[in-house]
Amino acid sequence: MNKINVLLTTANGNLSDKKAMIEKAVKTAEEYAFSKLKINWDVDILVTNRIPMIIPENGAGGYTFSADFIRINIDDKKATKSLITENIIHELCHAARWGKNDEWTNSLFDGLIFEGLASYFEAEFVRESNEKTLFIKTILERTDEKNEKILKRLHEQLDSNRYDYNTIFFNGNDDLPRWAGYSLGYYLVKKYLKKTGKKNRRRFCR
Repeated sequence: MNKINVLLTTANGNLSDKKAMIEKAVKTAEEYAFSKLKINWDVDILVTNRIPMIIPENGAGGYTFSADFIRINIDDKKATKSLITENIIHELCHAARWGKNDEWTNSLFDGLIFEGLASYFEAEFVRESNEKTLFIKTILERTDEKNEKILKRLHEQLDSNRYDYNTIFFNGNDDLPRWAGYSLGYYLVKKYLKKTGKKNRRRFCR
């Protein structure tokens, strides 16, 4: 049976008392995502508090290196089981996509769609949850009108492979709100699903 292998960085001892909670978070993500995404291979997830690449308000962040390797960065004083699980769900969507179609981001539009798929899958997971990351709450609360303004602002760059990733997807600026790329990607995926009437959530990241 395919599973997630959990690896913890433990040299500084700060994750020792979080091991059981992290393992439960990973198991919840595995049980939710593997069947929906048709992941039929093992995935290694390294959980560490040694890399400060996190969303400060959430105490967690992640990066998918390949179909079978994900790194989850946490603030061990803030991260909860629910927030870690949500983060893993997002990254597993990227891993599933790579496992089925090993393609790279060649343009801004590619990046928007890839992150939009992962954000939509994450949103489906937390829709009925009382605890959501600030990230996904922001994505869900951003109106279609605001996303249309973001689309208009980025329209000329959609086919380009030269763009300011950190500004568009993370920090924002005077013209773009925080996480603009993620919310625009989510909006485009949502529009596509509504237009086509597709209901099969299992095909999101394939």
